[in-house]
Amino acid sequence: MYIVCTILAFFVLASNAAFSQSITKSKLDTIVLLKNEYAVLDTNNGSQCICYINNISKAQQATVVNTGDTNNVKFNDSTSFNGIHILKIRQQLIAVADFKGSQLIVSNLSPYDVIVIVSILCPKND
Repeated sequence: MYIVCTILAFFVLASNAAFSQSITKSKLDTIVLLKNEYAVLDTNNGSQCICYINNISKAQQATVVNTGDTNNVKFNDSTSFNGIHILKIRQQLIAVADFKGSQLIVSNLSPYDVIVIVSILCPKND
């Protein structure tokens, strides 16, 4: 009987500990850019944003032009966010930074019909 009560007490305490943590699940805002399309991405001041740009083509490079970053944020390949980026086949760029409320513009200026996926996540500070 003591063992059963101990096990029940453990599960009650464990479930209370698990439910007392604050976990928020969210989705990235994602858009598909066809040739000569662009997206305007709004960011929050004071929050770490994740910006993800992906060339999903299996055959062609993508030409992506980004503007709007006022903080000289770098992508994972050490290139600046602002500028012209030639994405190789299936290449992705990821930036994690506080864009300080900047309005970012990502343009797909590929010479061929290449699809570019753009995602951004900027959690709001409450």
